[in-house]
Amino acid sequence: MPVNIILPQWGMGMNDGTVIKWLKKVGDPVSKGDQLVEIESSKVNAEVEATAHGTLGRIIVQEGTTVNIGTVLGLLLAEGETAADLPAETAPAPAASRPGAPAASSARPVAGASRTGGNAVVTPRARKLAKDLGVDVENITGTGPSGRITEDDVRKAAEGGGQAAAPAPASTVPVREVIPLTGMRGTIARRMSASAQVPTVTLNTHADVTPAIELQRELLKAWRTERIRPQYQDLVLAAVARALTETPQANAHLVGNEIRVLDEVNLGVAVALPEGLVVPVIHNAGKKSALEIAKEVRDLAKAAKDGSITIDQMTGSTFSITNLGAYDIEAFDPLLNPPEIGILGLGRVEERTAVIDGQIVIRSIGHLSLTFDHRAWDGAPAAEFLRTIVRHLKEPSWMLG
Repeated sequence: MPVNIILPQWGMGMNDGTVIKWLKKVGDPVSKGDQLVEIESSKVNAEVEATAHGTLGRIIVQEGTTVNIGTVLGLLLAEGETAADLPAETAPAPAASRPGAPAASSARPVAGASRTGGNAVVTPRARKLAKDLGVDVENITGTGPSGRITEDDVRKAAEGGGQAAAPAPASTVPVREVIPLTGMRGTIARRMSASAQVPTVTLNTHADVTPAIELQRELLKAWRTERIRPQYQDLVLAAVARALTETPQANAHLVGNEIRVLDEVNLGVAVALPEGLVVPVIHNAGKKSALEIAKEVRDLAKAAKDGSITIDQMTGSTFSITNLGAYDIEAFDPLLNPPEIGILGLGRVEERTAVIDGQIVIRSIGHLSLTFDHRAWDGAPAAEFLRTIVRHLKEPSWMLG
């Protein structure tokens, strides 16, 4: 019996993927473990591997098409099978997107689903419910997979007064460029929407990080052989990793009705790309020195920018850090990266006057913003965690080890 080639889910934040290139042609022999098709998801390229020996019997999803996780991409004939063993095609495979056009959102339509005059997909049950409630499906924005209109969408529209608000009028301003919410941009949109549903609180503080800034000069000499120039962010990453090791409840995921305190400290570090934001991960950061963390964050940033970053380097984070200090931002409310329960935002470091032992001196003041999920964490322990990070920056000599 032919084996399905299925788009897997690489990480919790993955909802779909785009077929970039088939690495085998129909009729090519395949060995178990061979790479069959290149997939892009959240700006990460990875390959789907063969799970058995055989021959590539059919390509269902064409290059350039975006499909949901779990979609059958093609069929693999087992040894001894021929094309006669393939099932009949129930629907033609979608054509690859033409250059410049948005990729198709699904390789197969939902059984029985139909399209509205506005080209939105609506399931029969949702259409029937809309008719019963007197809701015009043409004015509903679908929130289901690939933008499908669901029964919940219809009910919400009905609660709003019989139908959803009328769509915004078309713009009369000339359009320079249309950027579809697909691929990386679509993933970012979904992640931000999910984050917005979480009840969060942000704690802002500023700290005297003069000792940490002074330590950079010592580390510049200590790291010279590694050709790494220490940055303030390196020291904060090391301080956060240490604080998470000392405060396990901060290193957790909220999944369903469970708070899962995690064994590994894996730091997600936001990296800005021209197309959007990606968050590569420093795995086992709690067991790494400041130098090891600094080396790895540079390698990850380089891989993210040149497109060579892997799925493993993008998944498994337990706590995230985002840095806007270079943009002269003082404080902000960073958005959570679910299912994580905390994220630290770094603001600028500035020189300020302070009074120490009766003397007016110049000190380096750093700004930090901690956003946390209030369902999993309360204000007092979150504030104590933030204070622990600050303490490690004020007393940073341990980073020389």
